[in-house]
Amino acid sequence: MPYSDSLTLSSLEKDPDPILAELRKYEPVCFVPALEMWFITKWEDVAFMESHPEIFSADTNPSFLARALGPNMLTMDKPNSSKARNAMLPAFQAGGVAGSFVSARLPELIDQTIDQFIENGKVEIMKDFATPISASSLAIVLGLDSHAWEEVWEWCEGLCADIANFENDPTLTNKGNAARDSLGKVLNKNLEELSKKPNQTALSTFLHSINSDPPLSQDEIVNNVRLMISGGINEPRDGIGLVVKTVLENPQLREELLENDSLWRKCVEEVFRLHSPVGTITRQTKCEVKMRDKTIPANSLVSGILRSANRDEEHWSNPDLFDLHRKEGPHAAFALGEHRCLGEWLGRQVVKTASQRLFTRIEGFELEPDFEIELKGFEFRGPLELNCVWGKHV
Repeated sequence: MPYSDSLTLSSLEKDPDPILAELRKYEPVCFVPALEMWFITKWEDVAFMESHPEIFSADTNPSFLARALGPNMLTMDKPNSSKARNAMLPAFQAGGVAGSFVSARLPELIDQTIDQFIENGKVEIMKDFATPISASSLAIVLGLDSHAWEEVWEWCEGLCADIANFENDPTLTNKGNAARDSLGKVLNKNLEELSKKPNQTALSTFLHSINSDPPLSQDEIVNNVRLMISGGINEPRDGIGLVVKTVLENPQLREELLENDSLWRKCVEEVFRLHSPVGTITRQTKCEVKMRDKTIPANSLVSGILRSANRDEEHWSNPDLFDLHRKEGPHAAFALGEHRCLGEWLGRQVVKTASQRLFTRIEGFELEPDFEIELKGFEFRGPLELNCVWGKHV
């Protein structure tokens, strides 16, 4: 029996890396019955998928993303996908709303969050630092900061639960539907107000963009903002946790980073390569296609495993090792091609600035003694908890 026939979602959620290594070695292209989709696990093949949308369409049926969020730019092919992307991308670049936030408000937000726990001498990083920083950052950029970060995170959790619901669990679908509807009501109300009174938020720039002809409809904006909430909070949140974990477990790395601030950017990139907080892309074949020794039928759902491509032994040297000075080029953690993550610039800045500030502000910052870090997740992966302690602070 092929190894892929025995795979389960629960085993992938627990620890996907040894499973994916086995697939890369023996079944780089395979059908996984438990998920009813094909897996593509090698860098070269994932890159081929993304460079051939005429074969591998983002407009899938069924679509986990469309079900959870409504039709959005990641569930469409060109030219339809380009309309929303062209209108929304400027706000998330260094010269847009996100750039103004990063330079003017992000450092203060991080320091205020640290101030809430620094006197305690201990903190659970995921719950009390990474989550509020990530949720608040995107909320401020979008113009949803009148809502508490806890509410914004609840939307994210609900949407992500259904996006990763590969086994169609009705409980997770209901959780996703509740988040989708709640967020939709808030967004529609805000957009109606912004149509009469524009401001400097990303929501307002989407509505009044000059890069879209015709302008984006309210439904188009709502569905794509749901997409931003699901990935634009979850990925930097897990990214912060993964960077903190990596630095705490490697004293030599920590010393290098504290001696040279410019290395933090490289650290973040290598952590994203090694762990890929968002693990997959889903496509559907428009025709029969042969890849390696397998023939994938037309209309098949195909999952390009970004996490596996980022550890492909034929593309990376010592891919399972963290290498701060790696020189092998960009990773695929933010996807490839037309459907690259819209908010990748902002996400990188949030992860880098938040992680760096923890280590520069808190003296003696360490993991709680005897605490074991557990990573979990296949589609979205990060530490469940990070309990940290310290004796002094600056």
